[in-house]
Amino acid sequence: MPPALSLRSLRVADADATVEVLADPSLHLFTGGEPPTREELAARYSRQVVGRSADGSEQWLNWIVLAGPDQRPVGYVQATVPVDGDTAEISWVIGTPWQGRGHATGAARLMVKELARRGVHHLVAHIHPDHEASSRVATHLGLVPTDVMIDGEIRWTGSAGPA
Repeated sequence: MPPALSLRSLRVADADATVEVLADPSLHLFTGGEPPTREELAARYSRQVVGRSADGSEQWLNWIVLAGPDQRPVGYVQATVPVDGDTAEISWVIGTPWQGRGHATGAARLMVKELARRGVHHLVAHIHPDHEASSRVATHLGLVPTDVMIDGEIRWTGSAGPA
């Protein structure tokens, strides 16, 4: 894990810092869309910090990835966990300037450790077949690709055991 890498629960105020982190259009190549504005992020974060779906069937866990001695935001990790299940659907995003330094793998490992502490046993991620960096992160987590394709992305599965 890169030195001084940590996770902090998402706050609406994080929109100020993360708008810069998510500003590179190439970051959205595989996920679609365009870089969000500060207002769009604040609205999204307002929904996410509630921590659960409107019907209460899912728990939403969102963390900001902090790196370096100044613990600067460099991305986020998130998990959706059905209240009645032990499987989490996970994802990770690291801003372009901080990619290639192990931040995504390190942050995803921290998230998986926290999920396991919360009783999650199984992990699912959906990754575009051409997204080599995310495929490497998934492999480092012990996830394996399945034959299932959903909305143009491959379903990866694995255990939330030691990553």
